[in-house]
This record gives sequence, C-alpha cells and structure tokens, in this order.
Amino acid sequence: MGKIDIVCGLIAGALAILFFIGTLSFPASSIGINPRVYPFVVIFSTFALSVTLVVQGLLKWKRAKDAPAKTLPRKTTALKLIALAAGMLTYALALEPLGYIVVTPLLMALTMLLFGERRPLKIVAVSVLVSIALYWVFRTVFRVPLPRSVIW
Repeated sequence: MGKIDIVCGLIAGALAILFFIGTLSFPASSIGINPRVYPFVVIFSTFALSVTLVVQGLLKWKRAKDAPAKTLPRKTTALKLIALAAGMLTYALALEPLGYIVVTPLLMALTMLLFGERRPLKIVAVSVLVSIALYWVFRTVFRVPLPRSVIW
C-alpha cells in the first residue's frame, strides 16, 4: 500500500501545483471575496494532504517491505463500499431536484451508519448541524449558490 500512496500523493501534489499556477491568471475583484480565495483553499488543502500521503506511504513502505500483499475488500466491507457508492450516486442525482439541505444530511447519516456509528441522536445532530454549517459557509463566505429544494 505504501507505493500506491506515494504515487497518488505525488500526482495530487503535482496537480495542486499546476492548478495553483492556473489561478495566478484569475482577475482581481474589489467586490466581495477575491475569486482566487476558494480555489487557493482547495489547492492548499490538496497539496498539504498529498504531502501527508507521500510521508505516510514512505513510512508504510519502510515498515511493510516483507509483509504479504493486501487483497481487495471482501464481504461486509465490500457491501458497505457498494452501498456508499450507491448513496453518493443517489445524492448526485437528487441534489438538484431536492436541494442541498434535504439530501446532504441523508448522505452524511448513511456514511456515519456504514462506518459504525449507532447512536441515532449523534447521527441526526451531526448530519444536520454539519450540513447547515457547510451551507452557511458556501452561501455567505464563498458566495456559492447551492441547489435549493421546493420546500426551502
């Protein structure tokens, strides 16, 4: 697993650098937030995570040179990944007609259930609060309109 982490980290880091160079030509804005801010946040995060992935890959590779190769996920894990992929596809298809505030907490709740969270109050609270916080950040800070539903 270490080698693939290193390769993916290097590719993601290179793409982050290329995208950063691409944002240098963005026009400056005197109204609201500069158009470079949001892409810079994403690019900086991507680069930082890619460096982390490379470091983790190097450490794994060093520790597991003699360990047997890992196999693909099986049984329960594979079913959880398939269910999560189906949930994400449903989310993408339902986002426009139902709206962000309706479908995002549902996807977050599904993800929490699949990753082992069993406390219903925590699932509902985290799903709703994080969705509202993200909606607020995108609407007010980044001024990105998210899909609204017929009830919202």
